[in-house]
Amino acid sequence: MRFLGIVICFLFVGSAAAQTPQQLFERAKREADLPTQIELLTQVIEASPNHVGAYHYRADAYVALGQPRRAMLDYNRVVALRPKDPFRYYARGLAYQTMGEQAPALADFSKAISLNPSYANFYLARARAYRDVGKYSLALADYKKYVGEDWQKASQEMLREVIPVSLSAYRYETAQEQLVALEKRGDDSPQRYLWQGRILQSENKWDEAVSAFSKAANRNDELAEAYQLRGNAFKEMGDYTAALEDYTRVLALDPQAYWFNRRGLMYEELKNFEKAAADYARAIELNPQWAVAYNNRGFARLNLKDYAAAKEDFETAIKLDPSIPTPYVNLAGTYWTWKKDRKQMYKYLEKALAHNFKNYESLFEEDQKGWMFKNVNQTAEFRSMLYK
Repeated sequence: MRFLGIVICFLFVGSAAAQTPQQLFERAKREADLPTQIELLTQVIEASPNHVGAYHYRADAYVALGQPRRAMLDYNRVVALRPKDPFRYYARGLAYQTMGEQAPALADFSKAISLNPSYANFYLARARAYRDVGKYSLALADYKKYVGEDWQKASQEMLREVIPVSLSAYRYETAQEQLVALEKRGDDSPQRYLWQGRILQSENKWDEAVSAFSKAANRNDELAEAYQLRGNAFKEMGDYTAALEDYTRVLALDPQAYWFNRRGLMYEELKNFEKAAADYARAIELNPQWAVAYNNRGFARLNLKDYAAAKEDFETAIKLDPSIPTPYVNLAGTYWTWKKDRKQMYKYLEKALAHNFKNYESLFEEDQKGWMFKNVNQTAEFRSMLYK
């Protein structure tokens, strides 16, 4: 059997050797097994080192096998051999996208466009690369070149891809045009109502936004984003109880630190500082390095007159992120409320000002931070320190 295997191998090599590079290349193109195809293409390249097609096909095979970095060596060779061919840059750009390297992908797509500005798929590829690096306005411009001037002509799939880009670019009028086109396609998905609600939010139409988010939730009652957005809308409307209910539903679906912190803020608005402190504590458990959660728990504890714990939380927040001014203000308020320590109060207010605290008026308003500085904030000394 071993002898037979050697003979078969010899016959294979002999057969390949008897073929011209072009014949081998044609055979490789027909080969469905990728490792075998790569082996055949390698033989083509060994026999004809400047065979562009062999390099390109081998690169594509490596990409298909999940080996884009090996493919890149071949794509580089292809581009070097055919520097005026836009499709070679396009193929390499797609490989860069596969690796998550958007900057070189963008460079290749732009080069392809410069060589052939009429080929629509080049714009689509560049639009996606721009989208992935957060350059939404540039992405939207390329999507429009791909689709054309009329969004009504775009497919349902394309509209669903481009609407989030329009929203991220704050092009709400364009997003509305696209949503109208999507509705005409018969799209009744939860996502369409989420997008509609975001547009209504941008226009401060909170009641209508709540209605849109409710339609999204009715179509998928496990869609956390619908409750997140509706909760945010309720918060803006001042309906903190409704917002709290939505954030509670979000936490049942997606128990993240951010949403414990968010619900804690609603408990705070409702003056339930014990539950607020408990939610901030859960946020800290999930994200122990989050300065904001420590600051917020400190503020809840301060309202509960747990001064030592509040002081410790504000100090931790400052240690974790010294750039945030609010913990300095709150620590100053703690020293005054707790000990009437004028020296420490002014020390931390000075630090808050040094870290760009600007909301001076909040220090005089009883329903904001003014209660922490009661009486002292009526003195000329206090005002002079703030407005010097």
